[in-house]
Amino acid sequence: MYRLYYLSKWVENLIMANKTFFVETYGCQMNKSRSEHIAQVMVQNGYHLIEDKKRADILLFNTCAVREHASEKAISNIQKTIKDLNKISRHPIIVIFGCMSQFLKNRLVQRVPGAQIVIGTSNIEQIPQYLEEYTRKKKKILDFNLPSTSQVFDERGYLRNSSQIFTFLPITYGCNNFCSYCVVPYTTGPQRSKPLLTILKEIEKIIQDGYQEIILLGQNVNSYGLDLGLKNGFEVLLQTIDQNFHDSSIWIRFLTSHPKDMRPSIVDIVKNSPLMTRYFHLPIQSGSDRILAAMNRGYTRDHYMGLVNYIRQTLPDSGIGTDIIIGFPGETERDFLDTLDIVQEAQFEQAYTYIYSSRSGTAAYQLPDQLPLAEKKKRLQLLNQTLSDIHQIKLKAWVGKRAKIMIDQIEGLNASGRTTDNQRIFLPNSNLFLGQVISVVVINTLKGKLYGELVLS
Repeated sequence: MYRLYYLSKWVENLIMANKTFFVETYGCQMNKSRSEHIAQVMVQNGYHLIEDKKRADILLFNTCAVREHASEKAISNIQKTIKDLNKISRHPIIVIFGCMSQFLKNRLVQRVPGAQIVIGTSNIEQIPQYLEEYTRKKKKILDFNLPSTSQVFDERGYLRNSSQIFTFLPITYGCNNFCSYCVVPYTTGPQRSKPLLTILKEIEKIIQDGYQEIILLGQNVNSYGLDLGLKNGFEVLLQTIDQNFHDSSIWIRFLTSHPKDMRPSIVDIVKNSPLMTRYFHLPIQSGSDRILAAMNRGYTRDHYMGLVNYIRQTLPDSGIGTDIIIGFPGETERDFLDTLDIVQEAQFEQAYTYIYSSRSGTAAYQLPDQLPLAEKKKRLQLLNQTLSDIHQIKLKAWVGKRAKIMIDQIEGLNASGRTTDNQRIFLPNSNLFLGQVISVVVINTLKGKLYGELVLS
């Protein structure tokens, strides 16, 4: 009896003695937010976050699987980290979780044999329990189960970066769209919306903690609430946020919007809201109807341009950003020219461009007519030049204009902030502080940047 008591105390002390952890994050804003959540879960379970990877008892790697190159880079970095630490006689517990784990499963286990715990995108809140189990049994733990559609996404509590003025707040997790090139529905499971009351409580805490800007996150924010039985649930959410926090000075951004679910009513709410910023991230992916159909995007270029035109007419001072994929299987020269054409027509303020990355398990993986890499690079270069030319013209149009910006970066004698339509403006730091909202006039544009000066009232 006494032997069992002392043995259990020895195991408990052993667990408590290995309590420091470090989190390394790969991928999107959602992953950054999930890392903040798991850090909060770890702290609540008695673990201590530290900034020195070499001193940590536990290393947590939050991974991404959207593009093959990024996945390979993450695996290489993890392998190198383990090797380098072993050279200095450091043997932390390695935990790998997230989309890449969910996508590769046992293939990842084989490639990183030094990992003790490998789990997917679900059950990350069980990591403290998995750590205790591993410490007791010294047996590798794997968990790649995905939730059902009935599971509620009620994630709450985040160990946020207090040095930033903005923070992320996920409102959905998972995806039901099944675009033919994308692994996300297979790695995250079906969309689950966070209950409205949970979101409101999180926003209240964020404001109390002194943050100035909240970015609502979802793979498709426009479909928020569909799984909760809400019609036009995203509008309900935005209006409820407005009603509850209209007296605050918080800025609210949201991304990403999906063109098939984006509605004029959302634009109208943004127009009439004192909180909502005037930037819409609306990925087009291709300007060709034929390629859009092959991608299973669920809209046409005419539908997309209808949304763009409504935004431009309703909010002339708004910004529109997009994502574009080049070299999708079967993309002809005509399809590519259609993409260049819609880029000229839409006049995007911001664009993220990518070469198509083939991912096993997706519908597009088996499609014929994979383009040579050289041709993909050639088209990407031409697309980026077109976007750059548009961007330069738009920047020049800013010179002489006045705008309100929120200061979010200060480096010595220099500072910068963003407008509500997501345009960054640089200016001298004249006793400015993070989170300060000021009026500036743009005086110059140089090397793709806007420079301004403070307008004294």
